[in-house]
This record gives sequence, C-alpha cells and structure tokens, in this order.
Amino acid sequence: MVIPKEVLSDYKELFEKSSQLVEQDSRTDPPTDPYRSHYKARDVLLDLKKQLDEQLISIQAAEEEGGEDELCYKSMLGFTCRDLGRIYIYVEEVSEGEQLLNRCLELMEPHKHTPQGIIPYVGAVNELSIVLASRQEYKQAVELLLKADKSYEEFKASGQTALAVADLYSPPDELQATHGGGKELENLYTLCCFYMAQMYGHLGEPEKSAQCCHRTLHRQLQYKSYDAVDFALNTATLSQYYIGQERFAEARHHLAAATIIMAEHEEHMLKPEMSEQQKADVTETFKHRYADVARCWAKYGLLLLQTSKERLLRDDEEEEQEQKKLAAAAKKLQLDDADYRFEDLDLTAIERRISCDYCLTFDDAKLVFHFINEWLDVAQDYYKAETEATEYAKIMQDYAEAYEHIAFFEEQPENQAKMQKRRAKYLEDLLDLLDPVCYLKICRECWYVAGTAHEAVLDIRLDAIKSNQSPTPEEVKRVNQSCLKAIKHFESYVKSYLVSGDSQKWKPGMDDEEVRTMLYAHFHIGRLYYKLISAHPQQQLEQLNQCLTYYKRFSDACDQYKEASEQLHGEIGVVREMLKLVPLKINTVKRRLE
Repeated sequence: MVIPKEVLSDYKELFEKSSQLVEQDSRTDPPTDPYRSHYKARDVLLDLKKQLDEQLISIQAAEEEGGEDELCYKSMLGFTCRDLGRIYIYVEEVSEGEQLLNRCLELMEPHKHTPQGIIPYVGAVNELSIVLASRQEYKQAVELLLKADKSYEEFKASGQTALAVADLYSPPDELQATHGGGKELENLYTLCCFYMAQMYGHLGEPEKSAQCCHRTLHRQLQYKSYDAVDFALNTATLSQYYIGQERFAEARHHLAAATIIMAEHEEHMLKPEMSEQQKADVTETFKHRYADVARCWAKYGLLLLQTSKERLLRDDEEEEQEQKKLAAAAKKLQLDDADYRFEDLDLTAIERRISCDYCLTFDDAKLVFHFINEWLDVAQDYYKAETEATEYAKIMQDYAEAYEHIAFFEEQPENQAKMQKRRAKYLEDLLDLLDPVCYLKICRECWYVAGTAHEAVLDIRLDAIKSNQSPTPEEVKRVNQSCLKAIKHFESYVKSYLVSGDSQKWKPGMDDEEVRTMLYAHFHIGRLYYKLISAHPQQQLEQLNQCLTYYKRFSDACDQYKEASEQLHGEIGVVREMLKLVPLKINTVKRRLE
C-alpha cells in the first residue's frame, strides 16, 4: 500500500503552515505577545500529530510490522514530535518539550540508520542535549550526542541518502525534485559536533572540546555553511587553546585560516545593492573583528617568546622532565592531521611569515618581536583610547610585554636597558591616560610591571659600575633615577591596597595572589631603598630606615598571611638576613652623624 497523494498533500499543507508561522510570521509578533505565532504553529502540529498517531495505529493493525507505510508514518510523526518539542521549549514549557523529543527518539531509535529516520533522530538528540545542558547534566548530554555521532558515521558508511521531511510529504515520483535531506543531515551533524565541544568544555576535557571545535569549523568550511567573520573569530579563539598547550604549529594554522578567510571576505563584503549605512556597518564589523584576529596573532608571538625564554632558563634535568611530559602527552593525543588542519585552504604563505619553533637566539626572537608589533599596530588602529580604553590598555600592555621578552634575548646590557625603559614607557604613558578610580585593576598591573622594568634597568646599571671602584657622578645619578622611578611605581601599587587614612593596614578581602604580589612589592621597595647611593649620611640614614620599614612590614605580613607567603622562601630568607644587617648599618651611619 502507498500513501495516497491527497493524504500526503494534506499533511504537507499543515507542515508548511507551521513552518511559515515559526520562520516568518513570528518575526512580526508584538512584544506583548511574543509567542503568538509559535502557539499557532503548535496547534497546527498538534493537529498533524493527532492525525499521524491515528493513521499509524490503523496501519499497524492492518499491516505487517516493519512495512514501508509504517516506517513512513513513524518518520513523519518523529519529525512532528521533534518540531513540537522545539516549539514547547522555545515557549518555555520545557517539560512537555522534553517528552516530545524523547517520543521522537523512541520512534526513530529502531530506524536511525534508515534514510527516513536519521534526520529526526540526530535533530532530536541535538535539541535534547540543550535541555540537559540547561540542567548542567553535561555527561548525559555528551553520551547522547555520541550516540548521534556514531549513528551518523554508520549511516554515511552505508552510502544511503537521507530524506528530509519535505521528501516524506512528496509522492515517490516527485522525490528527486524536492530532495534536500543530504544537506540537512550534514548541517545537523555539524551542530552535533558544536554541542559536543560545549559539553566537553563543561566537563573539563579541553582537548576533546578543541577537537570537536575544529571538526565543527572544518565542516562549516567543507559545506560552505559559515559566516566569514564568525568563522574567523571562532578559529582565532580556538588557536588560543593550542597556544596555551604550547602547540604552536596548530595555533599558527588556525590563525592563518582565520586571516585568509577574513581577507577573502573583505574582497566581496560590500555589495552594490547595499545602502551607505549597511556598507558602513559591514566595514565597521570587519575592522573590529580583524583587529581581534590581530590581537590573537600578537598573543601567539608573545607566548612563543615567553615559552622560549622559560625553556632556556630551565636546567638540563628540568628540560628532560619537560620533554618526557610533552612526549607522553603527544603519544596520548595521537593526533591525525584531520584533527587540527584545514586541508582545503592553502595557508603556506601566511604560515611562512612566522615560525612555530622555539627561539634560541636574539635573531630568532627579533623576527617574532617585529611580527608581534606589526599585529599590535593593526589592533591599535581600531581600538582607540578615546572609545575603547580597556582594550587599548591591554594592547599597550602587550607592547610592553614584547619588550620584556626581547630584552631577555638581547646580549648587550646597554640595549637591554633601553628595551626595559621602553617597556616602562608604554606603561607610564598608559598610567598618565587612565584614571585609577575607573581603571584600578589595569593601573595596579601597570604600576607593578613598570616598577619591575625600572628595577631591571637598575640592575644593569649596577652591574656596569661594579668593576669601577669610583663611579662617575653621572653613573650614580642614573642608578638613583632608576631606583626612585621603581620605588615610585611600587609604592603606588602598595598604596592602592591600603585602607584610607591608615598607612599600615591592608584592605580586607584580598585573595592569596593579591597578598603575594603585595609581599613582593614590599620586598622590592625594601631592596630598592637599600640600593640607593648617597654620599650624605643623613640621606643614607633616611634611606636605610625606609628599607628597614618595608622589610619589617614584609616580615610581619608573611607571619599574618602564612598560606599566601608559602612560595616566598627565598625572599623570606633574604629579609631575615637584612633585618639583622640593616640595623647595624643604621648604627654605623648614626655614629658618623654624632
């Protein structure tokens, strides 16, 4: 028996009516009645569901189980339950929606490997995973999605072609004209991959999440089902995960993909039919997101320099342990190219612009440094201090960090000092621009880092005069200038954490990291006051007293905040010795004043 054309036509009319209500009419629903069209569509589908239920019962009674008509009705009913479930969830009647989605799965479970069953099955799984995630049941959601993943792979391996709901409502002789199931299935599976990425992220499995993210992006590219700007932004964002894992080849590949897709989009984004306002909006979005991709490139370079520096600072034993750890991690991952590459894109030219290997020499690091600055210039061109102060500040901090890293690779002390001073200048210019009341967190970061930059210059200056028994007045002046600049910034940092009106009491509610940085700041200030050079005993006495004051505060705070100070063993040992030494020096200076 074949379902009569007239019956299929009636079903199709109800289906198309509900689709129009949801996809088109709902756009004009008033704010006072936002679900009006969805409620109407629900009523239409409930009517269709009732008819299909009745027909299915009738056919099952008259036909042998497993007949073609039974499968067709089950599939149409599955699609209807899926769409109804989606509507119920949209109008915030989640329990009813969940029941209908489960009904769809019950109907399709025995037939999920058939052309009629695969689309409603995967579609219902996707919708149910969202419901489960809303209840934070991420493990159940990912288990369900993995079933859909397996069913999709098995169906594709069978060589069959999926049928869309429109195909089911068309007579067999018209099937080819309305065929669209293949594309719908691919889009549903892409969505399944996306949801798996989210669930793995919530479950604390970042590697699996990253693999699913890449698969989603790869499929969007393969089936040309992407918005260029969104694709580029998501790809660049995924690169940041790989950077954090020190997998620079994978990170570079994703950033190159983001860059080339944005470049292609720029060529075709302005259409002749667009209004001037539409063109302006599209151009603004492009500039904004291209600047974001640029910042991701800069982060890539910064992390490459930082990681290279850390590797060079490790001793041989630490390096051997690190290599073993990386080898074990790589063996565990056993990545295929498909897990992180976009084979359809030619990214060679972009990838050649920057290395993915660790820097070993200044020449290696200099290339990365210039690359970072090129991309930061692009980002700065969009993020202006007048309109995007916070983002502008982060870019300036990235410039400063680049100078910190390149200074490490520079062999000439005088050049190192220039780089550290340049690093401090970026932060000091930023401090002149920002109001600490509104941007306290950023100002604190700038005060502390600028202090460390000037202290680094100080150490270079001190090394330069060590061999000279009688430093020149100019050399002494430069040492003291670096000292005082560093002290000024560290003291500004410390004052930002003190209770107003009380120069001793720290603000309550500081976390361990804040306490630890405060302790470091006190340690630095104590050391800096000790390093100041003066020929006047009275000035020496004042400086030594300040040194003693900050070392005492450091020691007292370590006793008060034992947990936060656990990592400061070296500094605590130095301060203990200095608390014995400094009073002796103070007494010596006092005797000279008598």
